[in-house]
This record gives sequence, C-alpha cells and structure tokens, in this order.
Amino acid sequence: MKTSILLVGRGELVSFIQGILCAEGYQVEQMEWTDLNRLSELTLTNLNMIILMNEGCHEDTLKHGLESFVHIGVTSPLLVITPKIPPELIVELLDYGANDVMEAPIHSNVMMARIRNLLRVFSHVSQEDEEVIVVHDLKVNLRSRRVSRAGEYLVLTPKEYELLEFLARHVNEACPRSVILREVWGYDFAMDTNVVDVYIKHLRVKVDKGRSIKLIHTVRGIGYMLHTQ
Repeated sequence: MKTSILLVGRGELVSFIQGILCAEGYQVEQMEWTDLNRLSELTLTNLNMIILMNEGCHEDTLKHGLESFVHIGVTSPLLVITPKIPPELIVELLDYGANDVMEAPIHSNVMMARIRNLLRVFSHVSQEDEEVIVVHDLKVNLRSRRVSRAGEYLVLTPKEYELLEFLARHVNEACPRSVILREVWGYDFAMDTNVVDVYIKHLRVKVDKGRSIKLIHTVRGIGYMLHTQ
C-alpha cells in the first residue's frame, strides 16, 4: 500500500510539491482550507502524513487548521510549509501541534528528507505500545504527548504538557512548587517566581473549565495535586 499524504491548501507551490510527492511514489490527496469544516466527515485514519501549506492564507487560519486536526485525534505527523515567517510564529505553530515547520524557498531534496524522517519517527512510535496515564476521563499519552478529556483533545503548549505530565505521573500526590520548578523548569534553587501558578491557571482553563469534576487542586501551603474528589 502506498504511503498516503494529505496536502491542505492551493496555489502554485501546492501543485509543485504535489508533483514532487507523486513522482516519489506517494499517494497524494489535496484539500482546500475552506474544506476544514468537513474534517469530521473525511476518512483520515489511513493517512500517513498531513502537510499544511501556508500560501495565501492568514496565520489564524493555519493555527485553526492545526487545532482542528489535533482536536479530532489525528496521530499522523503534521508538517507546515510556509513562506518566510518570524521565529515567534514558528514557535506558535509548533505549540499549536505542528511536528515540523519548513520555510520557503523549498529545496526538494531537503523537503523529502524531512518528510521521510517524520514518517520514520511516527512509524516507529505507532509500532510501540502506547503508554497512557488515565485520571478519571483525562488521558495523557506519554509517547505522542497528546492529551484528551472525555474524548476531546486538548491543545497544550510544550511546557503546559510537561507540567500536566508531571502531575499525572504523581497523581494523588501533593507536589510542592519547589519540586515542580526543579523537575519541569530545571530550577535547582528556590526562586521568587509565580511561574508555576501562572501555568496551573492556564491548565485549569484547558483541563477543568466548564466541567463538573475538577482534576487540578491546590494543596494550601504546599503546591498542587492532580486527582479526583
């Protein structure tokens, strides 16, 4: 069976890349950004990779596209190909779920090498047994780093995920702020900082907001705990 790749976008660069992929023997499907509202209707389980083309679309559309694929639980690698963009936008795209970001001009040999690398890495991961921590209806997949609650995938930044993973590994344990700072941020000394509190606040919005059962709890005078009451 041919490796299947979905291209999202349209334009000359999309056609150019589609031609390269087809010449390399990949099965390529193409979808426009306006079709994102039909994602739930599409069959995405057999896709090996999704490439999102940032050509002529607003950056918010690109972020929404990444969120949409993450939300429906796509486990294929997500590659973004874009014109030259600021470094901070690259960071945002990676935080929104992209597994790699390539900037134009596109060198076909480099592009194919990075595609092969993503396919190889994700193929290896898919063959491994999944390691998942379950707390009530929250699932933290330690291999894919994907998090869901009641079947809804949560979009977390890398640091938000690392904090949640730490709490999940120590479920029902009171985790002191100083320990969280050391293990998640790498600070080996006491610091007068509220970074832990700020990130806990962010996590509560994404994990607990609007839900009857709260999972993230404050342990007064100590720190925080992940558990069900």
